[in-house]
Amino acid sequence: MTAHAFNGYNVCIFAYGQTGSGKSYTMMGTRSDPGLIPKLCNELFTRITSNAQSVNFSVEVSYMEIYCERVRDLLNPSSANKALRVREHPIMGPYVEGLSKLAVKERLRML
Repeated sequence: MTAHAFNGYNVCIFAYGQTGSGKSYTMMGTRSDPGLIPKLCNELFTRITSNAQSVNFSVEVSYMEIYCERVRDLLNPSSANKALRVREHPIMGPYVEGLSKLAVKERLRML
């Protein structure tokens, strides 16, 4: 996945499954056992650090939940009760209207 990001593609991690099946744990993990997202972020920033002298990088993230056909922005707590709408751009394809996209400036630190 990081190889695709370094080739200029947008990348997405998608977890699907029954409620209580471990999706959140698999994605985020714990301090002592990091999940997929912290591991991928650390790999991404390790590669950025090693290539920083020859290339400029921009990293942006969004984090959403789709539950009972409602889309929620998990990076914007003020929109907790607001369902977002999935739209389709004629050239860019599907997107979520109003979904937060935040710039990431440094390596993820596990709390």
